[in-house]
Amino acid sequence: MKILSLFDGMSVARQALENSKHIVERYYASEIDPYAIAVSESNWKDIIHIGDVKNVAKEGGIEYYDIMKGDIDLIIGGSPCQDLSIAKKDRKGLDGERSGLFWEYIRILKEVKPKYFILENVNSMPKEAKELITKTLGVEPIMINASLVSAQNRKRLFWTNIPNVTQPPD
Repeated sequence: MKILSLFDGMSVARQALENSKHIVERYYASEIDPYAIAVSESNWKDIIHIGDVKNVAKEGGIEYYDIMKGDIDLIIGGSPCQDLSIAKKDRKGLDGERSGLFWEYIRILKEVKPKYFILENVNSMPKEAKELITKTLGVEPIMINASLVSAQNRKRLFWTNIPNVTQPPD
């Protein structure tokens, strides 16, 4: 599989793909945090780091021609939640500086046209934001609480066009 991971962090998605026995042929990672990139690079020598999501897939941007060949199988991403989460007072939602990066995810999704996509974000977002994301992506989200698979109690929404994705067993 050829993967484009947006807001990649320390490439946990790469580990999840490996754990689920998916063969990763190429893994592009868009991330700007130097500490997350350092962890990613120490674990995975073959990841292609492509920098800021704002430059991905734009003509003249890093790896533009490689990514735009139309052979990306899966785009994975979880745009920043700070402007959506109830933990932030005076949140600006999808108009905020951080959570507004969701629109970069959408731009890239439209330009790259992968076979599949997964978008993750907080369950505690305002109803209007959830409805807008759902309408924009054309699929209903699945709420998964991380407590089903880890020691964390964190409810997250996942939007995907991968068929037959359901709640994991506890």
